[in-house]
Amino acid sequence: MMNNLPTVRVVAVALGLLCLQSTAAEQSPDAKALEFFESKIRPVLVSECYQCHSAEAAKNKKLRGGLLLDTREGIRKGGDAGPAVVPGDAKKSLLLSAMRHEGAVEKMPPRGKLADAVIADFTKWIETGAADPREGGALPGKRLIDLAEGKRFWAFRPLASVMPPDVKNAAWARNPIDRFILAGLEAKGLTPSKPLSKEKLIRRVTFDLTGLPPTSGEVEAFVNDPSPDAYDKLLTRLLASERHGERWGRHWLDVTRFAESGGYEFDGDRPGAYHYRDFVIQSLNQDMPFDEFVRLQLAGDEIKPGDFSAASATGFLVAGPYPGQTTAKTLEPIRYDHLDDMIATTGTALLGMTLGCARCHEHKYDPIPQQDYYRLAATLARTDSTNRQMDPHPETFRKAKAEFDAIHAPLAQALAKFDKETLPGRFDKWLTAEKVKPAADWLMLEPNAVTGKATLTKLPDGSFLAAGKAEKADTYTITGATSQTKITALRVEALSDASLPKSGPGRSPDGHFTLTEITLTATPSPAAAKKGAKPVVVKLKPGKTVFEQPGKMAGKAQVATFVAETPFGFEGGTELAIVLKFEKDFAAGRIRLAFSSTDAKPDGSTRPQSGVEIQTLLTAQQGKLDGVNRAEIVRWFRKQDAATDEAFAIVDRSLTKEPKPPLIPVFSATSGRGGDVHFLIRGETARKNGVAPPGFVQVLTNADEKRWLREKGDDKAPAKPPRVALADWMTDTKDGGGRLLARVMVNRVWQHHFGKGIVRTPNDFGAQGEPPTHPELLDYLATEFIKGGWKLKPLHKLIMTSAAYQQGSDANEAAVKADPQNRLWWHIPPRRLEAEAVRDSVLMVGGSLDLKMFGPGTLDENSPRRSVYLTVKRSRLLPMLQAFDAPEPIQGVGERQSTTATTQALMMMNSSLVRQQAEKLARVVMPAGTGDVPQAVEKAYRIALGRKPADDERQRMTGFILRGADGGKGLNTMTVDFCQALLCLNEFLYVD
Repeated sequence: MMNNLPTVRVVAVALGLLCLQSTAAEQSPDAKALEFFESKIRPVLVSECYQCHSAEAAKNKKLRGGLLLDTREGIRKGGDAGPAVVPGDAKKSLLLSAMRHEGAVEKMPPRGKLADAVIADFTKWIETGAADPREGGALPGKRLIDLAEGKRFWAFRPLASVMPPDVKNAAWARNPIDRFILAGLEAKGLTPSKPLSKEKLIRRVTFDLTGLPPTSGEVEAFVNDPSPDAYDKLLTRLLASERHGERWGRHWLDVTRFAESGGYEFDGDRPGAYHYRDFVIQSLNQDMPFDEFVRLQLAGDEIKPGDFSAASATGFLVAGPYPGQTTAKTLEPIRYDHLDDMIATTGTALLGMTLGCARCHEHKYDPIPQQDYYRLAATLARTDSTNRQMDPHPETFRKAKAEFDAIHAPLAQALAKFDKETLPGRFDKWLTAEKVKPAADWLMLEPNAVTGKATLTKLPDGSFLAAGKAEKADTYTITGATSQTKITALRVEALSDASLPKSGPGRSPDGHFTLTEITLTATPSPAAAKKGAKPVVVKLKPGKTVFEQPGKMAGKAQVATFVAETPFGFEGGTELAIVLKFEKDFAAGRIRLAFSSTDAKPDGSTRPQSGVEIQTLLTAQQGKLDGVNRAEIVRWFRKQDAATDEAFAIVDRSLTKEPKPPLIPVFSATSGRGGDVHFLIRGETARKNGVAPPGFVQVLTNADEKRWLREKGDDKAPAKPPRVALADWMTDTKDGGGRLLARVMVNRVWQHHFGKGIVRTPNDFGAQGEPPTHPELLDYLATEFIKGGWKLKPLHKLIMTSAAYQQGSDANEAAVKADPQNRLWWHIPPRRLEAEAVRDSVLMVGGSLDLKMFGPGTLDENSPRRSVYLTVKRSRLLPMLQAFDAPEPIQGVGERQSTTATTQALMMMNSSLVRQQAEKLARVVMPAGTGDVPQAVEKAYRIALGRKPADDERQRMTGFILRGADGGKGLNTMTVDFCQALLCLNEFLYVD
């Protein structure tokens, strides 16, 4: 890629021509010819010809036959053999002869003949005049894209400063939005619909802002509130509700293809991915400025290093699918696929641009050259997903640590003073008294060496842990030294550990082990050997044990003692060698050894060796004491001097309980891995054409890119982290992508309030998307949004306080005929609730909805939690949500489908969840199972539908319950059937 730079200009020119027309059917013949060149001819030239026939090839001394195909002049002039293309005459065009592998000209491309369909396209192109808007004479490497035409397209223009238009029926307008809407209606001779009743309005508003139905009490309070600010108070209350972030967070999660697993055949779980969902909900509830919201999602880990919430935000970039298995051959293609997912999602979610279409060729409709795609990819070059361990509340930890330090400091000072002034004398006194005494309890053997087939690692408690491949049979050899004499017993402890199967203590799949033989050899130290001592094999016999049979052993520590027939240990020191054989079954996974010179119990406590052993230990450590050994010595001193008891108890406890930050896993983006991004010809990783530098979408860029790529925009200043630069460019409303970012977001807000966006293709603001129904209104809202500090809640309020939003759904024949698609917003059509709102409403009317926020989700569809907290596993989507059109999180979805299918009715009729909630609703409206049926009917309508039943509804439903009860089903069963019927009504599933 990029050997075709001199020709990229055509993208913008072609777009400029396309943008002058509202649809493809209205294009002029010239525009159609240019479109044919863009879609059929130039991509082939780029992928198959430019390597050898372009200015870049000439620059690199790779030009063949003197033929340049990257300019109009070059293709007409031809090379050494003559004109490559003669417009209107396919027979004289040598390019066709070369492509057909005919005649004396060199066959092109050399690696093989192109498909017949491609050659047919070139024939048609030449015979119809060889339309080609490219200009020659440009030097490669310059900024060559003339974006003047592209920048006049409505989506890429600067935000217009517009004033609400004058209207005839000014009294109808409640805020400036209405004047834009009314101007369009009046131009067509239409009038808006009547406003909704208060009962219907509170239901619409509550669902729009919280995704839940209003309670019967809330409906009654609003309907009976005569104050002029009743509606304003309602909006203020709902916007302040924590339910608001859950509702609008779900909308945003659609756009970002959020899921908690990797997809593909393995679909591995992402345990920390839910923190991104929690970040979104929390940010929307706090009304975080949207530009900051976007910046954190692109580069939060670099903007706020170490911040848990900011790191969680970058889950936006890496939320897409990713294979669970890679190989050396697939790693690079998968990496570029991963980058493509990030770029495509960033484009559709934030800019409403189909950037991903430029991966393999210049975008066919929008001014997005392939160059821009790979430069944008370069801003993400070192971005990858990671599971990092982070403290979610660092301020809490810092406070706890400061409190600990304040308490610990004087104790540490006292201990230091004790070490210097008192310890030496006391230690000498203690050592003299203690070294001649026998051990009073089990003493840990400090191993000098441990060997076996397994990898054996010593742990701080004196045990050693096995790792590596678990062999069917193994032998452990442990050596250690002691100065104790008259040793009478050896203890073997097999301890549990989380790293072992079933937590051990054995290495078998079910956690058991079998010890078949133990031998103990005592060898005199060199000092003892000089006195004539000889090595002995100690004869052992079983002592007391705490031991489970296989099958009951899992997760439990096992202990066995062995008693020496004759006490052993040499004056002057003894080297011990213990061999543990596991010949018939798996070995133990975690072993600790101890010995005793008393009749110790097998469950007695274990401590470090005392006397000469501690002296030896201290000498080996050159006088430095670790926490365990210091604590042991302190215990000995307390026995001698009760006055030091309290102080040293505190010091000991403080040393071992210093606060640690609570670390939890976060699935997020990280920088540092990855490498250079290359321009890829046709998007193929095997066809690289130079390293792509970081850059942005040029049609949205009105300044030198170093303004964002370098600190202070200075050539000599250090480069910014590329994702930070991307975030800065994305939110720059004057010279970067910020103006389009604002347009896209206000359109999304409008869409979720009105059912359709002002731009009805919310993820595509390009030439293939629909133009805005009210472009001036879109720019007005985007401008107000930015002026208001990118705050979303005031935008919601502005839209929802308009008379346009408060219209009813009534239709009239004249309006339907003049504007059948309601593009002028002459009414607000009823809308089916989204899948999550359907499920949450069922739970709420049944009184079961659990409003606990945040944290890990669940795959249990019958969970009472809100649907936004259900785990999104790509290979295990929940049936109820799927039935009501919840999207598959493969790519960002700007607008959900809303289908009507029999499976939805069957789901509501047969779902155990729906039936369960109908039963709960029945118990609420008729607590004793008997009572006033008409009153129960009214109460059920109020709870489920937010209104009283009409007289005929009350009569029919009362008769339904009583007739069924008389038929033998019983009053309570029929009440349940009635309640479930309410939940199946269109009125329950739709918002008017």
